[in-house]
Amino acid sequence: MCRALKDLMKEEIQKERADAAEQERVKNIKSMMENLKLSASQAMDALNIPVSEQRKYIAQL
Repeated sequence: MCRALKDLMKEEIQKERADAAEQERVKNIKSMMENLKLSASQAMDALNIPVSEQRKYIAQL
C-alpha cells in the first residue's frame, strides 16, 4: 500500500510539473505575440513548439 501511495504521489507531481511547463509556454507565447508583434504561429515556431502540439496552445490563448 505504501508503494502504491508513493507511485500515486510521483505521478501527481509529474502531472503538476507538466501543467506548470504548459502554462509557462502559454505565457511565453502571449509575451512574444504582444512584445514582438508575432502571430501565434510565428511565436510557437520561434519557441520550437512542434506543429502537432500547436493546436493545444492556440486553444489556451
